[in-house]
Parts: sequence; structure tokens; C-alpha cells
Amino acid sequence: MRHDMIGKWRLIKMEQWDQDFIELGVPGSIAFRKGGQGEMRFGAVCLNLDWVRGGDGKAEFSFEVFDQMDEVSGRGLAEIVTDRLTGSIRFYRGDESAEPWNVAEKLKRKRHRKP
Repeated sequence: MRHDMIGKWRLIKMEQWDQDFIELGVPGSIAFRKGGQGEMRFGAVCLNLDWVRGGDGKAEFSFEVFDQMDEVSGRGLAEIVTDRLTGSIRFYRGDESAEPWNVAEKLKRKRHRKP
């Protein structure tokens, strides 16, 4: 069965940060959209992702963002293991979560019923 990363995933665990930080402001999430774009939100961080899927099925992504007037960039890796997304994220010249960082569960799309 082929697993698909396209969609939004709720972050339920991160190695480097506790759940209170992950859920600060908005629920922590990572989203992969068709066309190689996406976003990741946790704590006070909102990253726009550029991603590609490798031949091994893993998604490799990079990002650039400004944080308090400083440019921040980095990269990450994600893969589906037993219906959960796991991976790592690295901020260049900053924090790194090298172990399986994120354990994320895919959010179900809400279906609107017609009246």
C-alpha cells in the first residue's frame, strides 16, 4: 500500500521542544502540498517549505524565513513509518533535532455535507 505525504499532519512529538512550545499559539503541524510547496508551524515558528520526494519515498525539504529581522534557513527530512510521519529538522547555525523529531498524525479532511 502506497502512503501519501500530501496533506496536513499534526505534530505530536518533537525531540528538541516540549509539547507546550509545539502548541504555542496554534496547533503544531506540517503540511505537504502538490507542486513541492508546504509549511511547518510550531511554537513561534512558521516555515514555508520547498520539498521533493526522493526515490526512497522520503521527503527532503528546505526553508528560509526571517525571525526578528534575521534570516533563518535550514533543511529537513520526513518519511512515513507505520502511518505516522517521522523525520528531522535542522536550522543552519542553530537548533538541530537529529533523532526522529516529529511524530505526526495525518489530519482527516473535513467533508462538508450538502443540505
